[in-house]
This record gives sequence, C-alpha cells and structure tokens, in this order.
Amino acid sequence: MSKRNLVLAGLAALGLAAASLAVLNGNRGEGEPPQAAAPAAGAAPRTPTLYCQFYNFVGRSPKVGFTFAVTGSAERPVFAQINQLEMDGTRAEFGADGSRPVWTFREAEAPATLTSPDGAIGINLYGYDGPRTGTAWFEAGLRSVQYLNLDGQCRRGTA
Repeated sequence: MSKRNLVLAGLAALGLAAASLAVLNGNRGEGEPPQAAAPAAGAAPRTPTLYCQFYNFVGRSPKVGFTFAVTGSAERPVFAQINQLEMDGTRAEFGADGSRPVWTFREAEAPATLTSPDGAIGINLYGYDGPRTGTAWFEAGLRSVQYLNLDGQCRRGTA
C-alpha cells in the first residue's frame, strides 16, 4: 500500500471513529432528563425533580443516570428516587408500589451530598442551588464501589 493510501485510510478511520463517538455520546450536557407528559389545564402542579448523569472514563458517554422527585420544604428537601438509567439501556423504575427509596441529603456539607439508603452510592452536588429549577446543568460527582468515582452533572426540573 502506498504511503498516500495509508495516510488516507488512517484519516478515514479517525473520521469514522469521531463520527461514531459523536453518535454514541450525543451532546454532553444537552441531554434531556426523562420528563413526564405536560399536565392538563387545572391539573395539580408538577413535582420538582433532580436528574443526574455520570460519564464513563473512556469518553463522554453517560454511564448511569438517576432521577429524583424533590418534595418537602426548601429548608428540608426530601429526595425520593424515581428511576435509574444504565448505559446498556436498562432502566429501574421505583415507586410502582407507592414507595421510593429516599436518599439522605446533607446540604450543610461542602459540597452538598446525596447518599443512597444503603450507603453504597454517594452523589456530590457541587453547584446545588436549593429549590431553584431551570435548564442549567451543574457539576456533580458519583462515589460508588460499583460505578467507581465518576464525573457528571445534574439539573433541576419538573415531572
């Protein structure tokens, strides 16, 4: 194979790899958390949520995501897990029987933290801004033996 053909083949392979990563990863930070359908006119107000996604080490593709319903007061919010989304497409839904795992929230610490009921997973919320909702993502970190320590981001919303 000539040197020119070898260079062209290498560039084509790089382009294909970049295109594949772009398709697999999507646009980091622009992914939408799972949302419920808009309520009908006169329906009860929508529940505030917190959606966090964490990325694998190799690239920027999401490895795992968590969605929480946020209830309680601004001073004492309660984070009940709605679902957990895995990179392989599996999805665990919580609350079909009326109960959801409630995570421990500690805002007094820096950063604020969420800890799973069994203590196996911790989420550091570096830019948590109380009950404020919106489309802005803020930095988060996952601390877990199962998932290792992963970087990610969270965003408030409604469901």
